[in-house]
Amino acid sequence: MSRLKLVLTCLSLAALSNFILNVPSVKASPVAVKEVQAKAKYWFDQGIIKFNERNYQEALEAFTKAINIDSGYAEAYYRRGLIHAKYPQNQPLNADGTVKGCERVDTYRIMCPVSVQNKVQENKGKAITDFTQAIQLNPQYTAAYHQRGLLQESRENKLQDLEMAVNLYYSKIPVYLNENKYETAAKILQAVEEINIAKKSVNSQIFAAKASSGRNPIGSSTDSPNKKSPEELINEARQVLKKGDVQTALQKLEEAGRIYKERKDDGRYKEVQRTIAVIKGKGK
Repeated sequence: MSRLKLVLTCLSLAALSNFILNVPSVKASPVAVKEVQAKAKYWFDQGIIKFNERNYQEALEAFTKAINIDSGYAEAYYRRGLIHAKYPQNQPLNADGTVKGCERVDTYRIMCPVSVQNKVQENKGKAITDFTQAIQLNPQYTAAYHQRGLLQESRENKLQDLEMAVNLYYSKIPVYLNENKYETAAKILQAVEEINIAKKSVNSQIFAAKASSGRNPIGSSTDSPNKKSPEELINEARQVLKKGDVQTALQKLEEAGRIYKERKDDGRYKEVQRTIAVIKGKGK
């Protein structure tokens, strides 16, 4: 198994604790600041190129160089965090979201060899650290909340991050619709749907309890086997929204909401209703 090599710069202030120096603060000139930013952007761009070439090791190193040059480069932290999260063995995750060498037992359980599991946990911690740094530099960094939320171990922290991401995503949809950027708005809805699925996974025990309480499942007398699922309708809504057909998108979302309501899936019903309200410009 290839190991990711991360270039780290550690600055220790402990050695200076015994000295008190009166050094006048020196403000960097605009020219010097631009030079630093230009150098950092060069390495950031190199990271994007290497990432697109699927050379994740060199991409990781390039983003790290950008951060070492400009410690306030939020997007470089985010991009490096993505590599730690999604390419922990210098290669993409399996189609089911597992790491190479791991096996998914069921929806919520994944079995990994100890060595692989340790590496995954190590990289997960690095990713969370990078996403956290990106958020500290830019508190409105929606995607960083999203990705950090997917990785959080604590249920409370996970839901908090995911809900923050949803709120920020929803605040952007009316802006893009007003600017006729329908494809971007549709991509945001796709991200929101991914978060909703993650939240449902977090609350799996609650959903399982509801499912066993007599709720009508798919294929029962309420749901015809030939009827489209609400998930399919939501996906179709995104596709037509990309083309600027807002009304058809709303119709499909309303149908998906009706099915969730019939199933007494209150959580998903409320999520769809919120999406409808945001698209209509009535909510955030």
